[in-house]
Amino acid sequence: MQILKENLDKGYLVAKVDTTDKFETLKAMGTVMVEKGFVKESYIEAVKEREKVFPTGLPMEALGVAIPHTDSIHVNKKAVMCGILETPVEFVVMGDDEARVQVEVIFMLAIVKPDDQIAMLAQLVETCQNVSVLHTIKAAEDLDAITEIMDGLMA
Repeated sequence: MQILKENLDKGYLVAKVDTTDKFETLKAMGTVMVEKGFVKESYIEAVKEREKVFPTGLPMEALGVAIPHTDSIHVNKKAVMCGILETPVEFVVMGDDEARVQVEVIFMLAIVKPDDQIAMLAQLVETCQNVSVLHTIKAAEDLDAITEIMDGLMA
């Protein structure tokens, strides 16, 4: 995994992730979140278990996105880690256990206040509906633009 951008004060990281399946991806990203102090060790298993019961894959117009997260008891401080996948990874679609989506961008959430979850998810879904934003993130070439996007998410 290659960290492209991080702002620990604002609570976000952007990384290129080279993994081959969703649980390996969640573990790799979760490990970085633990190392940076955003989440507890228990976060990794909790987010993997939650993904099995409540899938987070979203087939957006531009590309597949996933927004994995878990309960606040596993979180130290609010954060978002944006993982840009080198190779798409299959996720189950949120709300449809039969459907699958090839995910290319993951927004892993660490939410401290459970009441903030709905607002954060709504903001992320709105961001992900913007085709040019997702293409900018996926290309990972304009780090200033990615910084602006992540700053907006954490505002």
